[in-house]
Parts: sequence; C-alpha cells; structure tokens
Amino acid sequence: MKKTKRFRTLGKGSAMIEMTLILPLVVMLIIGVVEFSRVLMVKQVITNAAREGARAGAIRLDDSGALSTALSVSQNYLTSSGVSLDPATVNSSFVTTGGSSAVEVTISYDYNSTLSHWIPGIPGVLTLQSAAIMRREA
Repeated sequence: MKKTKRFRTLGKGSAMIEMTLILPLVVMLIIGVVEFSRVLMVKQVITNAAREGARAGAIRLDDSGALSTALSVSQNYLTSSGVSLDPATVNSSFVTTGGSSAVEVTISYDYNSTLSHWIPGIPGVLTLQSAAIMRREA
C-alpha cells in the first residue's frame, strides 16, 4: 500500500510543475488571440467608417459641403464604434475615377499593441489603413 500512495503523491507534484510551466504559455496565447481580435475589429471599423464617409460625401451635391460631410461622418462612425480618434488620421478629397468625379476618404490608424511590451518581435505600433472611393451623384 505504501508504494501506491507514494506514486500518487509524486503524480500530484509533477502535475503542479507541468501546470506552472504551461500556464504562462496558455495565458499568453489567450491574450494574443484577444489582441489579434481587437486589431481585426479596429480594421473593420475604419474600413466601414471610410465607406460611410465616402458615401455621405458622394450624395452631397455642392463641393464645399461634400468633403466636410465625408470627414464628419467618418469621424462620428469611429467614435460611435468605440474607436478613439487620437491615433486616427482621416482625410477626404476629390478624385476622378472612370471619367467621373468621386469622393475618396482615407483613414490611417496607429494601433498601439499591448503585446509589444511582453513579446519581442511584435511591433509596438501597427499602422492600419483603409480607403473608400464613391462616385458623386449628380
């Protein structure tokens, strides 16, 4: 009987050692998945904001209000989606596409990664960019 009890005690100790070795890796993996998901969410939000801004500027008939409308709609979309405007640069301009006048909205967002402090090789700031062009309606 003493022999089986001894082996059970050794098994508990090895399980604790295995857990202390594996747990930090599992936690880092979970944090990495959450961080990667956040990057994808921010990328999708800036893509949608650029598209919404370009569309709002394209349906505006006068030149003076089209660009300012495109900017404000894009910025409002970003803030209402929970994305901060501080690291974002939003620009709107008129372009010609297919012989027609169009509104282009470009958004550049500097995403500050929380993993860059813990894992070497991950850049501290990821620059996410998105652009949308919509032909103006006459």
